[in-house]
Amino acid sequence: MTSKLEQKLADFRVTFISEFNEKLTVLVALWSEAKQTLSTDTIRQFRFEVHSIKGASSSLNFLALSDKLNIIEEEISGWQDKTRHFEQVISTVDTQMNTIIEASKTTPNTLLKVKELSSNYKELRDPSNINQEIIPKSYQEIRIAIVDYNKTTLSVNAKFLAEFGFIIDQFDSIEQLDQVFDQKANSYSLVLIDTDNIPNNKQQIFTFAAKMNTLNNDVFILSSSNTFEDRVAAVRAKVNEYLLKPVNITTLVSKIRKNFKIDLIRPYRILLLDDQTIVGNFYKTLLEDTHVEVLAISQPETIMVELESFHPDVFMLDMHMPNISGIEVARLLRQQAKYDYVPIIFLTSDDNINTKLEVLECGADDVILKNTPPKIIVQQVDSRIQRGQEIRYLASRDSLTGVLNHGQIMESAFHALRLASRQHKPTVVVMIDLDHFKAVNDEYGHVGGDKVLISLGQLLLQSVRDTDYVGRYGGEEFMVVFSDADPNVIESKMNNILTSFLHINFTIAKQSFNCSFSAGLASSTHHKKLSELISAADSALYKAKHGGRSQVCVDEQE
Repeated sequence: MTSKLEQKLADFRVTFISEFNEKLTVLVALWSEAKQTLSTDTIRQFRFEVHSIKGASSSLNFLALSDKLNIIEEEISGWQDKTRHFEQVISTVDTQMNTIIEASKTTPNTLLKVKELSSNYKELRDPSNINQEIIPKSYQEIRIAIVDYNKTTLSVNAKFLAEFGFIIDQFDSIEQLDQVFDQKANSYSLVLIDTDNIPNNKQQIFTFAAKMNTLNNDVFILSSSNTFEDRVAAVRAKVNEYLLKPVNITTLVSKIRKNFKIDLIRPYRILLLDDQTIVGNFYKTLLEDTHVEVLAISQPETIMVELESFHPDVFMLDMHMPNISGIEVARLLRQQAKYDYVPIIFLTSDDNINTKLEVLECGADDVILKNTPPKIIVQQVDSRIQRGQEIRYLASRDSLTGVLNHGQIMESAFHALRLASRQHKPTVVVMIDLDHFKAVNDEYGHVGGDKVLISLGQLLLQSVRDTDYVGRYGGEEFMVVFSDADPNVIESKMNNILTSFLHINFTIAKQSFNCSFSAGLASSTHHKKLSELISAADSALYKAKHGGRSQVCVDEQE
């Protein structure tokens, strides 16, 4: 671990040690009352306090204390489940409590000794591992080497990808690329190999792919072969994607976007719920850095309010809390469609198999024990976030254009408007409609129409901020939601996007053509309801259409 993190962990441990005797006094009083009264409420409260201290001690690696508390909790739960007689429980709990009390009288407390992590776990976020951080790239940073012995398909694929903003170099043989590779090795992000027209045997191709991998170049294979042997060979060569031909250009671009994390939203956002503030702060310190933002809350009843402005990539929930369990919170979250694909991870000191089964049954994705080494916790959370983002991306996107689908753009607009209302900042909605799109389909076919739709969708995605949303409203109509935006600035931006779109030359069967769009803009400054805001933007769009098309019009109330 870095010295900064070690210092913070040391601070948490000092705080825990300084407060331990006070917590122990409460525990002793509860146990004494429980033995005298046999009150179910008192025993339940005692068990909860034991569990809470156990969770904190596990997280801070005071494992000797955690083990003692675990024995006590198991005895109490056995009595509550009627698998143990109370007389047996009293004897065992008294023994463990006496051990804890006696240890508290020593200086230092023998139960509050940190169990050292093995050397394998001491390099968390070490500076030497910084290059392993996943950093999303932009189109302009992605240089692709395409290898295809067929110069016609080589030229077509290169042109298609170049239109999406990628930098393309063409090679008509593996040997040609190999000859120049030493000079350009560091400049290629991706090597795209079409195997169908290459005379080399397959093993040579996969050997070359493996070589590219060792030089930190990602490799995609395009092939008509779907044999098990070829796919296994590709896996063993560490090929990133094996795409079966014919490959839709949108699918190829989508795979490139996924591979280079173009749509990855950073910083990651984690919502952490633990009723113990010290534990919540501990995990916040552990997980938070320049790439991760953690919102740690200790009161379950505040979670819905927090979610209005905080959109997490993963939920991390404590299992046992007063008045409500983590399982119940997970079920509450899963009842809301917008959190269907957001991973839920439980943090618990309970390693009982029944607990793990219960977690899976409530729709959660993973269980992390609180005494898990920090590096492993970070890796598990990071892996869940990435996978969750990928699944949400696939579920939320229009399959043709790659922008948000209708349901998701409406959901995004709704949330942007609610946030604008709370923060008193305007949200701008722009409705966009392609001009004469039916004529494009009639003259150039649906292939031509699809190419226009894809290009507009990708142009919009490349032109907006991470905090804005682009979606396909339906057919040839798009919707863009700008958060915290000045309508005048957005009008100027949309005119610039229109100019860029007008200069895109589309070619179908050697015929070239250009397209335009009309757009209408409205602001939440004058329209508080989403339906009214969309209607106002639509009215401005119709004004642009009736005024001659290929222009951006603003809601008259602006």
